[in-house]
Amino acid sequence: MMPENVVGVILAGGRSRRFGTPKSFAEKDNKPFFRWSLDAIAPVVDDIILITNQDLKGKFPTDLKVEIVTDMETFAGKGPLAGIYTAMLEKKACWYVIIPTDVPFMKAEVFKRLLAERKKVQAVIPVVNERLQPLIGLYHHTLKQEIETLLETDRLHMRALLDKANVKFVPFTEEKPFININRLEDFDSHIRYRD
Repeated sequence: MMPENVVGVILAGGRSRRFGTPKSFAEKDNKPFFRWSLDAIAPVVDDIILITNQDLKGKFPTDLKVEIVTDMETFAGKGPLAGIYTAMLEKKACWYVIIPTDVPFMKAEVFKRLLAERKKVQAVIPVVNERLQPLIGLYHHTLKQEIETLLETDRLHMRALLDKANVKFVPFTEEKPFININRLEDFDSHIRYRD
């Protein structure tokens, strides 16, 4: 019997090619992005795991009180699905709350709303003004085998997983929590030179 616990998964293994430096350590209000992600999920989960790559693993502070692991070797470098799968292998849970490290405006209220919608489904995904946000969502442990199959066959888009899952899409109208800092221009417009 699977416990009804909820594990938070911070995806911090991206190469940040478009940003130029690791986004996890960019700062908003003198706080690195990864801490904003941590603070957004901490109130709604029982445990947290941070998935990163070998190059970044030693750069996170040792006092984080979260488990820091790298993608399992077989699927290293295969994107978010590999991170979610690694988390599912590392920490047994009923639900996994996923968040990347490039959404420094995210709030716990978003996840509280998603968690309220998890009845009789395998994933709960926000839709912000008709745009899916699959990297900010809930995934049930029963998707683990499906994720493994997708990784083994190099179908690495999150949409491929959603197409196979019983998904509840939850509409949001407020865009700010979902602002994604992908490029330096995003950082400049939303953080460095914001009003």
